[in-house]
Amino acid sequence: MKGFYIRWGGLILVGLWIVAVGTQRYNRDVRPLTPEEVLKNHSPGPVRMLGMVDAGSLRKDTATSQILFSITENGQRIPVVYQGKDTDNLRELKTLVLVGGWDDASQRFVAQDIALIPNYGFIIAAYLVMVPLALFLFMMERRVRLLYNEIKQSKLYEPEVREFE
Repeated sequence: MKGFYIRWGGLILVGLWIVAVGTQRYNRDVRPLTPEEVLKNHSPGPVRMLGMVDAGSLRKDTATSQILFSITENGQRIPVVYQGKDTDNLRELKTLVLVGGWDDASQRFVAQDIALIPNYGFIIAAYLVMVPLALFLFMMERRVRLLYNEIKQSKLYEPEVREFE
């Protein structure tokens, strides 16, 4: 039984390591920032900004093929220049995740892409289903091991010695 507990302890450590690496990746690459965080931290690389397109701010500049609008979240407003593909997702009063960076020269957020809005409740629920499943597997394997050891320690199997008729 000692090897059984060592193996499950190793599985738990590997699971915790995967959670730590996943959390690091989420915080580094996936987590969308609010407009307030974008204004405070001017990251050199591309960032993901979450916000709602202001009503009446959406304009298309046909000369430069850019779309100009403002994003608002928690009372903070940022002007945005979108230079990506013209999509149907870009409309007023819609919450978007824009991928791009802050341009200090024009004091605007320059976006190249629109990303999907993460549904955190669904993601967390999907992973939390694995906890009871892992507990069930642990308990079942433990019971099988205990039953196996109990059978092994009982008397040996002795076939019946009988003449066939």
